[in-house]
Amino acid sequence: MKTTIIKLITNEDFNSRFAEKLRGFIGNQFKEQVIFHNHLSKYEFLYKSSKIQYKIIDNKLAIVAIDDESSELLKNNILSLKEIVLDEKVYIINDFEIIEKDYNPSIDNELYKYKFEGLWLAINQKNYIDFKNGNFDFNKKLRNNILEFFKSINVWVDNQILVKGEYKTTPIKKKDTILIGTSGTFYTNANLPDYIGLGKRKSIGFGTIKRI
Repeated sequence: MKTTIIKLITNEDFNSRFAEKLRGFIGNQFKEQVIFHNHLSKYEFLYKSSKIQYKIIDNKLAIVAIDDESSELLKNNILSLKEIVLDEKVYIINDFEIIEKDYNPSIDNELYKYKFEGLWLAINQKNYIDFKNGNFDFNKKLRNNILEFFKSINVWVDNQILVKGEYKTTPIKKKDTILIGTSGTFYTNANLPDYIGLGKRKSIGFGTIKRI
């Protein structure tokens, strides 16, 4: 299986808030292809894990496809773009940087170390009380998110996923909502590709991981 990262090279640098704006623009450009936006209609959402994710990598706009099918769709569509409009400003796309990597999604006998490149959204309304009372298990939550990733690429997991990490929480403001983001590093026996997102809002850069 492979992941594909396409960076849109412009004359500007961008911060993390532009990941969501990038998703909005691309989703409008390719409305007929649900994989780019996960919306069945204006009021209906496709509740499947995002196979195409929007990020800021090295201060550049980037789009990540997490399996073979989504990689081909990404390359067949995005490379035709000449410009992009974000916040009503037009950015000329000078070039594309394409990074393709093969990976073997598996649960192994060795441990790998990863870090969060984008804040991970582990805390929500349902588990907030447990978190405030010190009863929230970050390792268990991350283990479930990793399992969700394997399910999204149709890989059956028959071995136990091990996770052990060091985490730090940070309040972040998203529009009119205060969220709790989590940063840190973790060890797991899951072989995961760089720059995939785990957990909530992974389609707009949250929960992005990279192996150390």
